[in-house]
Parts: sequence; structure tokens; C-alpha cells
Amino acid sequence: MTREITGSEAAAIVDAGGHDRVAAGLSRRRVLKIGFWTSLGALAISAGAGVLNSLYPRKTEPFGGSVVVPANAIPNPGDPPRQNFEGHFLVVNLAPDEGRIAGDEAATDGGLLALWWKCPHLGCTVPWKQDFVSPHDPLGRRGWFNCNCHGSTYTKAGVRIFGPATRSMDTMELAANSDGSITVQSGKVRSGDADNVRRAVPWTPSA
Repeated sequence: MTREITGSEAAAIVDAGGHDRVAAGLSRRRVLKIGFWTSLGALAISAGAGVLNSLYPRKTEPFGGSVVVPANAIPNPGDPPRQNFEGHFLVVNLAPDEGRIAGDEAATDGGLLALWWKCPHLGCTVPWKQDFVSPHDPLGRRGWFNCNCHGSTYTKAGVRIFGPATRSMDTMELAANSDGSITVQSGKVRSGDADNVRRAVPWTPSA
């Protein structure tokens, strides 16, 4: 036996169905709103972390360990430096009188340096730019270490001439071997200074 639904009952059913649809719509909007603000907050946190990372010094301790560089991996005098990825340093072979700042007029003999490739400012890796001419060099010479992060600039011997770095690039202990190779103690780092160019070790390739 069926019963006829009255008008008031039908209205109540319709009203209930409409209320459910409205509630569902509000719920979806709320979920989308929460998702939007959550994503925006995560993006802001990520951006803030990046800014803080660029403002504060990174850990810039020596890589550590003894690294042997074979003779064929050592540049010729005056050639561009070569990176050593094992020890995180740059092998520099200075020609006589190369690598001095403009005001340093005392003659130097040249030789090998192992420069730690981290900038003393915030620890960025410092690239060698063969064609770069520094506006801060009165002699207009070509070829400098120039940090991409904040512009600190160094001679081929790692001597600072410009930038926020407070000292020259650090050097690692280096010894020449009888077979023409060199041994670099990447854990023995000496703070960089204007005398970097005079720390160069004489080197002659094996016959």
C-alpha cells in the first residue's frame, strides 16, 4: 500500500536535497582554499630558506686526505688552472711574475699552487675565467678567478683584488714528486693572503 506524499513533505525533501548540494559545494571550496594556502605557504618557506642559505656562510672546511695529481694533469706554466674533483682544489702553474697584484712589484719565480676552490666569503665554488678583464685591475690584464655568487675577484695565485671576501683564496699543502706528479694534502689548508704567489712550489715535469 502506497501513501501519497503531501506537498509539505515534498518541499522538505527538495529542501534537504538542495541543502546537501550546497554543503557539498562549500566543502569542495574549502578543500580548494586550504590546498591553495598550503601550497603558497610551502612556496614562501622554500624561498625564505634559499635567501637564508645565500646570506649565511656555508660549511667551508677542508675536504681532507692526500691526493696525488699525475704529471699529465698538471697545466704548463701560464696555462689555465685545472680542477681536481677528488680534492676540491685547483692546480695552478704560475709563470715567473704571474699572479701578483698590480702594486706588487717584487719579482717571483712562479711554480705550482693548489688553491682550494671555495670562495672565502660564503663558500661558493670559484671558477677561472680566462677572458675576464677586471675593472679593478689598473693593468687591464685578462684572466681571473671571479666568484659568480658575489663577485669576489682574485689573481691567478688566488690573491684578492675585489669583492666582499675578506681574504685571498686558501692554499693547500703541496709537494713535488720525483716522477713529475705532485701530492696535495687537501686537509692541510692555509688561509689565503697577499703572499699566495710566493707560496708556489718549484716543479719540473719528469723527462
